[in-house]
Amino acid sequence: MRPVLLAWLARQGLPGWLAPDYFQLAAVATLLGAALALQLASRDGASRKHTAYAIACAYLAALVGGYLFEALRAVPAGLATRSWRPIIHAGRAAYGGLLFAIGAAALYLRRARQPLLPFFDRVAIGVGLTFALVRTGCFLAGCDYGLPTAHAWGVRFPPGSLAALEHAGRGFVPRGAPSLPVHPTQLYEAAVGLVAAALAAVPIMRGHRDGRAFATFLITYATGRFAIEFLRGDPERGAALSLSTAQWVSMAILMTLAAGLHAARTAQVHSRTA
Repeated sequence: MRPVLLAWLARQGLPGWLAPDYFQLAAVATLLGAALALQLASRDGASRKHTAYAIACAYLAALVGGYLFEALRAVPAGLATRSWRPIIHAGRAAYGGLLFAIGAAALYLRRARQPLLPFFDRVAIGVGLTFALVRTGCFLAGCDYGLPTAHAWGVRFPPGSLAALEHAGRGFVPRGAPSLPVHPTQLYEAAVGLVAAALAAVPIMRGHRDGRAFATFLITYATGRFAIEFLRGDPERGAALSLSTAQWVSMAILMTLAAGLHAARTAQVHSRTA
């Protein structure tokens, strides 16, 4: 989709930087999120240095984790074909990046003896914005596309795109033709990221730094991602028992949060009765 946008910009005499690629959008999102988190840290009287270091650790871990998550999932395909190609050329998984980022930031904060929950609350809005911009980058790159649809908002990806190649391979369209109209699932997920950021902003603006803002982001994103997966059309996403890998991770996140909430409420009750 980005080549189409670049061609349109050129015809209008507009610069190509108005159509940023995936990595540029990811970098912009990280800078915006980091700036917001640092501002909140200053307002809360927290350490800007440790906040910046934790964000840097999370960003690097997200880059590595996004690839490793997909590389591990590609191991069976590599073994079946006796080739390293599926593993080396694995894509990037949003959940892999998120989970590795959480782990790396938590590890740094523990070693630096800094509180975890306030930090994760301060980055919650930025994480939502990151998902929104990164998924917009996915839309421009043509990956993570949806199933064919007759709805008016269905999007045809250009010839040579992943959707067009897959549809041509299945005989849906002639080779060299655009894809069928498909659900723009990348934009659906971008919208979920924006909603998650907006909802996470509510407890932050009310002064809460007890983990509820980040939990709000996780609940919103995991629920939205679980639903959107039913509309995804890209075939190589991993599946087990009729659910995709991302859906299993979504359920694991929601169950973990539910267990944590139950444990916190139980501890609160015991402290009141003690």
